[in-house]
Amino acid sequence: MKEITEELAKVLIPEPVEEQDEDPDDYTARAQSASEARNALVGELMMAAGASPAEDPVLARLGELAAQKREIQRQIRLITAYAREFVRPEPYRLRALAEAAGMSISTIRTMYDTEDKIAVATRIGRKDVKNTVHPVVGEQWRRLPARHTADDAASPLSPDR
Repeated sequence: MKEITEELAKVLIPEPVEEQDEDPDDYTARAQSASEARNALVGELMMAAGASPAEDPVLARLGELAAQKREIQRQIRLITAYAREFVRPEPYRLRALAEAAGMSISTIRTMYDTEDKIAVATRIGRKDVKNTVHPVVGEQWRRLPARHTADDAASPLSPDR
């Protein structure tokens, strides 16, 4: 397992390339920094592998990255819902949001749903511009339908998120 973690660290943090006109001391410092980052990553990978059911550093790291990806996608949905449904006097244009997110206009247009809009309304404490969703008050969030996947740990409306 140690060999896999060391090689995976090299894959994720490669040895820097020495620039043509670079001062040798600068390159040495960059190479040292990369080496230290790789060593720290090896430690993280070993710990993650030990905590994962498969005790496999590759699978553990992929699992961590997949969880980060889901969280980023959730944030993109919420930001897009906010930008399209809550910003006054007029919403952000689909083209601008699509370019900023690196997505197509059709993807941006359909990426969020009513649950995302309710989450935004609840977090900012006001209804959307079209008056279609309102903030959830107190414990009402528990009665809302949940959109869960097998990978989700909790509803995006739960108080801890």
